[in-house]
Amino acid sequence: MQRRILGEEYPTLRPDGDPDIERYFELRRMGKQAEALTLYAGRLMRKYPDDAKRERLFRAYRLRDPRFEEILADSLADLAERMLARATSVIAFLTKDIDSVNVRDAYSVIKLAEGLIEAISPDRRAAIAFTERYARHARAVGFRAAEMERVAELIRLYVTDTIESVQSLRREREERRAQAARARSKVSAGTGFDLSRVSFSPRELERILIPASITRVEDQVIAYCAKYWAEVSDPAFERTIFLYSRKFRTKHSDVFQAVKNGREHGWKDEEILNAVLANVVTGYYYNISGDLYLQRAWRRLKGAGGAAVASALAADAERTRAKQHEKPTVPRRAAPRHEPRSKKPKDAVRAAWMPESTAVRVRVGPPEATPRNVLPSASKPASTVQAFSPNSINDLIRRMTGKTYSVYRDIFFGSIRPSIRAVLAEAAGKKGGLLDGRQNRAEEIVYGFLSSHYDDPYQNWHASAERREAAEQGYPIASIEPIVAHWLENGRSERGIA
Repeated sequence: MQRRILGEEYPTLRPDGDPDIERYFELRRMGKQAEALTLYAGRLMRKYPDDAKRERLFRAYRLRDPRFEEILADSLADLAERMLARATSVIAFLTKDIDSVNVRDAYSVIKLAEGLIEAISPDRRAAIAFTERYARHARAVGFRAAEMERVAELIRLYVTDTIESVQSLRREREERRAQAARARSKVSAGTGFDLSRVSFSPRELERILIPASITRVEDQVIAYCAKYWAEVSDPAFERTIFLYSRKFRTKHSDVFQAVKNGREHGWKDEEILNAVLANVVTGYYYNISGDLYLQRAWRRLKGAGGAAVASALAADAERTRAKQHEKPTVPRRAAPRHEPRSKKPKDAVRAAWMPESTAVRVRVGPPEATPRNVLPSASKPASTVQAFSPNSINDLIRRMTGKTYSVYRDIFFGSIRPSIRAVLAEAAGKKGGLLDGRQNRAEEIVYGFLSSHYDDPYQNWHASAERREAAEQGYPIASIEPIVAHWLENGRSERGIA
């Protein structure tokens, strides 16, 4: 009985030898230590779990000891006893509920079969071979052989889908699913309600729509986020905006779902803004300055309430349109190139701190209708030039030098730090030093702002978070033009901009 189970589980075993032991020593002689270790840990240790007996067995084989067969027979007897105990335990587990199952009851069959398959293997076909093998073990040991035969038959029929009761149940479920799908298709086709008869109150329209005067894409994104931010937990509003979008074929429901999904899944604010932006625009859209403006404006306006944010954005849009017709202020030209070079650096810094009445006027926030990255034409009369003037760091350099070409970015950032330190020391009323930790932090803040806005036509140092951070370090700088002026004054000929 034990030999039959042992022979079925390990058919290559012989009374005078074990092929796995022979293979192990052969791999070691060939220098394949990794394969030998895998065989040792994977099969040999399971066969011979007793460390002392396994060591004697391997030593006898290696030394060609005549007692090898005796030690092997003793080890195989232990293995057969373990296999017998394991087989009876598995058979008892598999057959414990077979007497209570009714093959005509589909639910009873499914419950038992699925439980056994889950315990045996994720491969449903492997469960058939497993139960048939233990049916043979049950016949060999004479333990619950009839019950194990029924279990193997049940698993085979269930996996191959040949049990009549289960087939009938599945047909009924498929029919119910088909009926539900047909019902949903009728509703989606419009037979459930007539959208033309749906109307919306002024209050509902106010909750859904943003002012028509907000035309800039980034401002629309901010207005939608502010308006729908607190509405994501209102099922009634969700149904209302869905009906509105279905009736008028708009994307308001998609925008609302973008905000709702982002808030429910804990997205970052910038991820929610990008999801809303993807529904507001059509086609490809990417704008670095617009993206920066979007994030900064949202940080400033978040929490103000949908109506307040929409009103503020609409007012900004009206002011922007009004400013487009105003006469622009002509930027201050830099000194002629034949200006004497005897002025000291500190005098140059003081000269760059101009009164507000003579400083270059820059717009706070970009207008919608003004083309980006387009300079006003110098050949047109002053009255026809648009009010907006690009205000990037590169533009400041061009305006202060009177040149039309751009300075290489690497040249600027390779020599700007001394000018930053000079202006910081002047702003604090004392000499700056490398050992001053606050000045070093302020220098990094200003340098980072210059790097981020070198080509940004909408840079606004006065309203930036970096200006406030530098002031908190004890270095209040009202304008970044003195930095550029100091840089120009101390190195024109070396940088090729004389």
